[in-house]
Amino acid sequence: MATSTPQSHTSGRLSFMQTLSPHVYLWRPSPDNTTLGPYDPALIVIFGWMNATDGPLAKYVRQYQVLFPASAILLVTCTFAGMTLPWLGLRQARIAAIAARGILEPDAAQAPMNSATDPGTRPHLLLHVFSNAGSTMLYHLYTAYATTGPSSSSGASKSPAAVLPLHVTVFDSAPARFAYQTLLQGILDGAPPAARLLVAPIAYLYVALIWTALTVLRVPDHIGDLAPRAHNDPALVREACRVYVYGPADRITSAAGVERHADDAVAKGFRVRQEVFDGSGHVAHARKHADRYWRVVGQTWEQARL
Repeated sequence: MATSTPQSHTSGRLSFMQTLSPHVYLWRPSPDNTTLGPYDPALIVIFGWMNATDGPLAKYVRQYQVLFPASAILLVTCTFAGMTLPWLGLRQARIAAIAARGILEPDAAQAPMNSATDPGTRPHLLLHVFSNAGSTMLYHLYTAYATTGPSSSSGASKSPAAVLPLHVTVFDSAPARFAYQTLLQGILDGAPPAARLLVAPIAYLYVALIWTALTVLRVPDHIGDLAPRAHNDPALVREACRVYVYGPADRITSAAGVERHADDAVAKGFRVRQEVFDGSGHVAHARKHADRYWRVVGQTWEQARL
């Protein structure tokens, strides 16, 4: 189901990836390196944090290329507007969903031939989610995947074809419920340092409006409520296992908030691993503890087939 429109390449740090939209990028292995190992993911989807620059995101893509050289990699970035405006985030998620189907559905059809040990019960998809922006884009992907599937036109209830295939999830600094101070801190941290004094008044006003909408007007909170709840909904999520990577030094996503989400996931029947990283801030755990971080990612993927 991949689009037939010619795909251009982006410039800069992500120039090695194909540009599917201004916020969705795809990397496929070279034709001489497309044979997946019996336990490799067919697709890795990375959901970036809000306003993440290309350089840091490219490092995660490059590391996954080392770990799984034959796996396709889809990168979904997120701006402030994409995170806060549901229709905009969903539009980007639909592009990602079509690309994901174009990779996962042929892989599922070939799975019995790829490995005699694969009974159709092991994951072929790895999701790496950064911060509440990544969490929100994953939430939109649930809807986008369901509405781009073959069963979506029939009006039938969600079937295996309408939900993401069995997968492993890495939650890095996510998810978190709404908190005035942490949302404000996230907006300011995402702004260029030279512009923060100019952005601050707008950020304070925006967060005040969000607080009013959520607490006074009772507008549904898709970032801090609907998305976290969806990640723990067995009807929406077919997951082999997950890991939460977080730490007490994170000023934006509280460790206590992550642990509450993990406890709820366990109560809902999800297979959960928690990894606490000391001394590293928001989405900075891989930068400060690279060896341990990537060891945890690899172990979590391996855990899914035990």
